[in-house]
Amino acid sequence: MALDFYTGQGSPYGWRVWLALELKAIPYNLHVLSFSAGDTRKPEFIAINPRHQVPAIVDDGYAVWESTVVLEYLDEKFSAGPKLFPGDVKSRTRVRRLIREIDQYLDLEGIDPITTEFFGKDGAEPDLAKVEKAKVRLGEELAFLSTQLQGRFLTGDEISAADLVLYPWYGYVKRVTVRKPETKLTDLVPAALKAWGDRIEALPFFDKTFPPHWK
Repeated sequence: MALDFYTGQGSPYGWRVWLALELKAIPYNLHVLSFSAGDTRKPEFIAINPRHQVPAIVDDGYAVWESTVVLEYLDEKFSAGPKLFPGDVKSRTRVRRLIREIDQYLDLEGIDPITTEFFGKDGAEPDLAKVEKAKVRLGEELAFLSTQLQGRFLTGDEISAADLVLYPWYGYVKRVTVRKPETKLTDLVPAALKAWGDRIEALPFFDKTFPPHWK
């Protein structure tokens, strides 16, 4: 039986789960919610996730939300396909540590302040000092993550949950540079990490998950 997957276009948290569903070839029914229409605050969705956030899944009546928890659920519930948290306890812990670092430092200290200044101020001019400070952190974290590659991906030659969490934020680096070329965020990406991104983008299912309004 296919599970129900709820996301919103451009959500980095939903994107990581979508990539996981495709990577593991888990059958799903896709529900793309509209943020502008307030879909996440409608009673039918709040009944699924009372925190009214995407992503969420419903598997045979059982609702799961919080993206990293969803990834762990998918990995434990569905044995087919690559393991998202592979290897022994130390290897799995490393994946969880990388996920935490990506969200806590790359996003919250690097990407989030930049997107807030350019797109979250209702047309007010960005504080360029804040942007530059965040760019320094972003560059530091991208450089650090490039050192964490172990072969083709973060945990070797197979994709893990850490790669699926990192890619959407890497996608935001590219997207912000397209919309605000003056930021030159892609200039901060080390060559090794760019090659990693190219490998993710070459996956046969990647285009299916790519936000259509970004094309």
